[in-house]
Amino acid sequence: MISTFWDIPGIQSRKSLEFLERSLNPICVCDDRGHTIYASQSFLKLLKSHTSDNFFDYFPADVRADLTQFWQRAIRGERSQFLSTIRDAEEPIECSLQFDSETKLMFLEAKKMDAAERIRSLTVAYERAISRSAHTNLATALINPNGDIIQCNQKLQNLLGTSDRGLNLEQFVHPDDRFVDDSLKQNLLNRTINTYTIEKRFISRNQEVIWLNVNVSTIELSTCITGHQNYYAVLLEDVTESKKIYSTLVRTEEKWKTLFLDSPYLFIQASKSGQMTYVSPAVEDMLGYQPEELLGRQIKELIHPSNLNEFELALQLWGSNLRSHQSIECWWRAKSNRWVALSIQGQQFPSVLEIEDIVISGHNITDRKCLEVELRASEEKFGSLVLNSLGAVFRCDSSYTMEFVSDGVLDITGYPASVFANNQVRSYLSIVYPDDIALLKDSLIQTILDRHRSSIDYRIVNADGSIRWVTERKQGVFDQNGNLLWLDGVLLDISDRKQVEAELLHCEAAT
Repeated sequence: MISTFWDIPGIQSRKSLEFLERSLNPICVCDDRGHTIYASQSFLKLLKSHTSDNFFDYFPADVRADLTQFWQRAIRGERSQFLSTIRDAEEPIECSLQFDSETKLMFLEAKKMDAAERIRSLTVAYERAISRSAHTNLATALINPNGDIIQCNQKLQNLLGTSDRGLNLEQFVHPDDRFVDDSLKQNLLNRTINTYTIEKRFISRNQEVIWLNVNVSTIELSTCITGHQNYYAVLLEDVTESKKIYSTLVRTEEKWKTLFLDSPYLFIQASKSGQMTYVSPAVEDMLGYQPEELLGRQIKELIHPSNLNEFELALQLWGSNLRSHQSIECWWRAKSNRWVALSIQGQQFPSVLEIEDIVISGHNITDRKCLEVELRASEEKFGSLVLNSLGAVFRCDSSYTMEFVSDGVLDITGYPASVFANNQVRSYLSIVYPDDIALLKDSLIQTILDRHRSSIDYRIVNADGSIRWVTERKQGVFDQNGNLLWLDGVLLDISDRKQVEAELLHCEAAT
């Protein structure tokens, strides 16, 4: 039966309506109570349904609670996107809910998931996570929850002594260390922590045992990729030589102290309660104290209050019989009262030394922590700019291939942002009015040559075929050698202003 939803003069024949419905993207229209008003043929086919009187009936009953939240969020004016399974199908579908407050209608769009796009999104998320780290010279890997390596750099292959693809990182972990960070991984998935660092032994292909300092953070995607929604970005640093040196030094207390006098790392010997009995000379460079000033004092006096609970827990673990290599990052009060960030880890002395104290080692990570704060602030500032911009914010290369364009481009061009991203569907230049392309390219060349912010007005062809005027303001970003990295800019629709100017000119000519 053909829906009466379409009431358009001139196409009321059965064949015309059937053709129109077949041409639609999968869409369903409901009233504000969820009753179905219209469902396109492609929508019913995608959801393997003949018809339904209610929005919730299209989906499995066990997701009704989640669907209710998405529905209420859309009613409040938010665009809700979610994944859902359908009957007799292995792959989920991507759904989008948007509510029109004027007509009181809810629009549900659905589409099959694009596997290539999902893999591309995962890779971008991984590269972004890695690029935020100050340790750009480390081995890196993207792994799924099963430990399978999705992507890694050459440094990791060199460490493991293999160039094979499709490997599982866990197969290289020493059997005694395979489960030491299971609880930490679970805490990542539960979002109780954002990242963790731990030392583990690995066995390379040539059967050599290597110690790696492993930093793990989670990447949570909005959609599942190859059956997983959470992935791990892993940084690995070879600390084998450090471990060998350390094992040698702790054989006797005096030998340990002597060989570490000139080490840039800070070493502290403390009781299980945290009272310092030895502090290496590196403390002067890091915190400004003379070693003897700290003897007999509690380490907790130097720890920032926000890190105190985490430090006390770590101290208990290091002082217990449980084997733990977990490191933590804490802010320490320097003698000048400024705060210095240190990454520290500790463990008991070997039992053969008959010393019940704990040895704690640490290195300065203040620059990295400050960089992380600056990056977060920069991202929040950029996000706020994009959300509050009246036009569309974009980043592109010298050929106007859009690396990023905000959702505001839809109101200006009639096309959603995804159409222009990396020229997936069409290039931005394809909608520039033909007579204005040369003008736009001249402006681009001048921007690159002058390295100044520029502004230009030109016409585009809207998705509905109308001619629109836009003003574009852009600025080039260059590397230290003067090479263009990208262009950042803003697009604003000035069609109304151009119309007023044209009318004024017409009036002046008439008088």
